[in-house]
Amino acid sequence: MSVALNNSAPVTHRLGDEWLMAYAAGALSEGQSLLVASHLSFLGDAPARLATAEAAGGALIDDLAPDLMAPDALAQTLARLDMAEPAVASAARPATGEDPLPVPLRDWLGRGVDELKWGFLGPGMKKVKLWRGGPNDQRLWMLRAQPGVKIPKHGHRGTELVLVLKGSFSDPHGGFRPGDVEESDGARMHALDIDEGEECICLALTEGPIRFESWIARAIQPFIGL
Repeated sequence: MSVALNNSAPVTHRLGDEWLMAYAAGALSEGQSLLVASHLSFLGDAPARLATAEAAGGALIDDLAPDLMAPDALAQTLARLDMAEPAVASAARPATGEDPLPVPLRDWLGRGVDELKWGFLGPGMKKVKLWRGGPNDQRLWMLRAQPGVKIPKHGHRGTELVLVLKGSFSDPHGGFRPGDVEESDGARMHALDIDEGEECICLALTEGPIRFESWIARAIQPFIGL
């Protein structure tokens, strides 16, 4: 099923404006930028939201007290212009074809979802690691789970963002469908139920290793690498 069909339902769990402002300012890590750009691909009003975020950021800068420039400020600026463009420079590009990957993610990967090297994560689940870096040991990876799979209760050591690309899941905090993002902090523990009907594919950004509640999940954690 294509993203366009999956996206027939409205996105009900959106990232907050603080994420868009940081994205517009280029203040996010590569993994964070990729997830935000992928989320924006599901939103018809993404250009307007980005414009608002940029305007808000500009207003904040206008309110800052003037400061003296460093003697080499011009040289530093020119050096930055020569640096490579970030991996994700734009957003709000529509998905194409039957592949559920949004265009920013597919462009970054250079391949489709079935061409990735999926590894075993657990019964009915696969994972693929995409990127690791940034502050707080950020990890960008994808989950592919069969309908009806139950993911054990777990938490995180920092922020977790989960963007649904295909299918859906539910947890105590609501139901999440394509385009929705669930944001959790280090204090939240939750178990996920993959909904019936079709497989669920998610893009996840986590900070540090996952904290599983059950000893069985903790026992196999060294082998799954998350």
